[in-house]
Amino acid sequence: MSFHMRRENRVRNHTIKGLALAAGALLVAVALSASANAATLRRGSTAGSSSVTGTLPGSVLWTYYDTCNDTSHPSACNTFGNGDNIIRLINPNGSGNNGISGEADTPVCAMVYVFDDAEEMVECCGCPITSVGLLTISVNDNLLSDPILGGNPNEVEEGSIAIVATLPTSGFDGCAPGNSPGYNPSAAAANLLGSITHNLAIGNNSGGSTSGLTEIGLFDDANGDAANITYLQNECSGLVGNGTHHGICTCGFGS
Repeated sequence: MSFHMRRENRVRNHTIKGLALAAGALLVAVALSASANAATLRRGSTAGSSSVTGTLPGSVLWTYYDTCNDTSHPSACNTFGNGDNIIRLINPNGSGNNGISGEADTPVCAMVYVFDDAEEMVECCGCPITSVGLLTISVNDNLLSDPILGGNPNEVEEGSIAIVATLPTSGFDGCAPGNSPGYNPSAAAANLLGSITHNLAIGNNSGGSTSGLTEIGLFDDANGDAANITYLQNECSGLVGNGTHHGICTCGFGS
């Protein structure tokens, strides 16, 4: 074989190897792109988390309740409550063992605001929770036992609940949920962790329904909306100070 032919073969081999490497790099890039797209589908977006004010975990938690067990009047989504809902709150701040040098109990107030399905506040209260403490709250027995609308718990069966964590203020048990003296939630100073257990039923194709228990985390809104925090305090003060003695929830059991 001549020198020129050997040289052409070497050039051809180098070219083929270069093309193979380029193709391999392209396949790796496509694979990485596919992984990123799959992650995007699972997370919803790779552009960042939902827009909240402040850092997580935050001071403001939200959830919903549905305790209606009237199967003849299901909601538009063919669902209805099948019993009580249970909220559990944990205070992760401070130390539960005050004997450790430099550690101390850091109680947190859980300011609870209950709304009906017409978006009207029906009860509110402030609940203290000590460090590493667990507070268990029944929606039926604690949060809907004495609503402002006539004092009849059967009138309120579904709606939303806001829970704001703050350091102790004053008033009953050091937790005043109204605007006097008021409070400023701060994720750096106090936060809570929590979940709610729903007892729900969903209509099925056979004309009956399927029921079961689900426990989900409370929705974390970081420091929340400042205007909404002011509204919660003002509206709660109106409930507590209206002279009817209705609209004040209780704190369940635990810490």
